[in-house]
Amino acid sequence: MNSTKKATGSAQLIDRITRRQAYDTARDMADWRRAKREAKRIERPRRIRLVELLEELLHDTHLSSQVDLRIERSLERPYTIQDSSGACDEERTRMLSALPAWGDLLKTLLMTPMWGHSVMEITPTGDDQLFTYTLIPRQHVVPQEGIILTDLSDDDGIHYRELREYGTSIIEVGAREDLGVLFDCAPDTIYRMHAKASWSEFCEIYGIPPRILKMDTLDTEAFNRAVQMMKQMGAANWAIVDQTEELTFGTGVSDNGSIFQNLITAAEQSVSLKVCGAVVGQDTLHGNRSKEESAQELLDSKCAADRRLLERYCNTIVLPALYKMGVLPDGLRLVYEGEDDTETLFQRTTQLLPHYEVDPEWIRERFGVEVTGRRETPLAPMLQASADRQQLTANSQELTANVEDPFFG
Repeated sequence: MNSTKKATGSAQLIDRITRRQAYDTARDMADWRRAKREAKRIERPRRIRLVELLEELLHDTHLSSQVDLRIERSLERPYTIQDSSGACDEERTRMLSALPAWGDLLKTLLMTPMWGHSVMEITPTGDDQLFTYTLIPRQHVVPQEGIILTDLSDDDGIHYRELREYGTSIIEVGAREDLGVLFDCAPDTIYRMHAKASWSEFCEIYGIPPRILKMDTLDTEAFNRAVQMMKQMGAANWAIVDQTEELTFGTGVSDNGSIFQNLITAAEQSVSLKVCGAVVGQDTLHGNRSKEESAQELLDSKCAADRRLLERYCNTIVLPALYKMGVLPDGLRLVYEGEDDTETLFQRTTQLLPHYEVDPEWIRERFGVEVTGRRETPLAPMLQASADRQQLTANSQELTANVEDPFFG
C-alpha cells in the first residue's frame, strides 16, 4: 500500500485533484450494497461508489423535488447579521445577502445533512465579491481518515486537517461517519426507478393487443408482404389482407399495472417521510386539510432544525474563517428571526389594539405593514365588534360540529 502524502503547499486543493468521468450505467440494489460496504469499511473506507450512485439517483424527479422543497423552505426565512454587541448590522446583512457566493455557500451548508459531510475551500477575491468558494468533490474526500484523494485510482492523498489553511480557507462541516439522508433514500429511489421502467415495458408489450395473422406460410411472396404489413401497421386499427388470410387480435392482459403503481407510491412515501418528515401535497385521494397542515408542521420542524444547524456552522466555522482571512470583521453572527407563528401573532396583536398602544415600528418589522400614523376616527369599537363576530362564528362552528346528525345517529 502506498503511503499517504502529507502536503503543506498553499496551492488550491481543487487544482490538485484529477477528476474522472463517472460510469453511466443502470443502478440496482447490488450497487447500493457494494457502495455501503466500501464506505463503512474499517480499513481504507472509500465513498467513491456511494457518491457516484447518489449523484445518479438525484436525477430522480421525486427525490430531487423533496430535497429542493426542504432546502428552499429552510432558506426562505430571512436572517440578520449581528455585530459583536448583538445589534443588527443592516449593511452587512444586505451586502452578504446580495453576494452569489454567500447564497451558494448557505445552500451547500444546508445540503450537508443530505450528504453527511462536506469539505469546502474559500478564496478571497479582494473586490466587492469578497470571496469565492469551491466544494471539494465528495468522492475524493475520506472524512474518516482526513484525506483528500488527488486521484481516485490510487491511495495517495492530502491530509487536509494537517494543512495550515485548515479552519481558514479550508473548512469542514458534518460528521465524519455520517453517510447522510440521501444514503437512506437510495433503496426506495432505486425501487421506484426500476418500477417505472418495468411499467413502461409492461405498457409497451401489453398496451396494444397482440395481432395474429393466419396465412399460407409456403407462399414466400405473400409471407414477405404480410411481414412488411405487420411491421408498418403500428397502432393502426385496420389492415388489408387476402381472402384466404385471417387477421385477429389476441386477448390483452387485464391488469392495469397496479402492482407497479403501488410500489412507486410506497417508495415515494418512504422518501418523503425521510426527507420532509411527511407526505406533503401528494396524496390527493385520501388527503384533507388537517392532514396537510400536520404535514406542513412536520416539514417546518425539520426546516427549523436545518436553520439552527446553519446558524451553528456559520457562527462557529464560516464567519470566523472569513475573519481570519480579513474578509469580514470579528464578532459577526448569523441569526434567524424567531420561529413565531405569524398568523397567530397577528390575531393576538389585533385583539390587543383596542386596549393597548402597539409600537408602529414593531408592526412594520414583524408584519411588513407600513404604519403612517393614527386614524382620526377611533377604531376601538369597530375592532372590538369584529373580534366579537369572529368569536361568535367560531363558537357557532364548534357547536354545529358537536351536534349529532338525527338521520345517522
